[in-house]
Amino acid sequence: MQEAVGHYEQAVRIQPDYTEAQNNLGLALVQLGRLQEAIGHYEQALRINPDDAPVHNNLGAALRRQGRLQEAIGHYEQAVRLKPDFAEAHYNWGVALEQAGRVQGAIGHYEQSLRIKPDFAKARDALARLQASQ
Repeated sequence: MQEAVGHYEQAVRIQPDYTEAQNNLGLALVQLGRLQEAIGHYEQALRINPDDAPVHNNLGAALRRQGRLQEAIGHYEQAVRLKPDFAEAHYNWGVALEQAGRVQGAIGHYEQSLRIKPDFAKARDALARLQASQ
């Protein structure tokens, strides 16, 4: 993974406004546990293209891993606003809401992710777990 990071870093040095490389560098850095650096690259990608739903989703995931739930929720909301059929963003929004103790909101987003993508196993599992606990 470190080798991939080096290539992505070269790509963004060569072309700093290359949104996809900024996003991919963020993804690779997350895998290495370098969340703060990843967040910086996601934020740079959004400065270039603020309407990139997958980047909002990825930034939300990194923020959520840092415990910054309200910020994460804001980015999931933006991702879904930009791409309403984005099942993964609905699921991630549900996870953040669940972590924030907002179970009913989480259930709603898990259900929405399953309406979009009925075979989404993680969303189905999360929904079942919450329903079983009520």
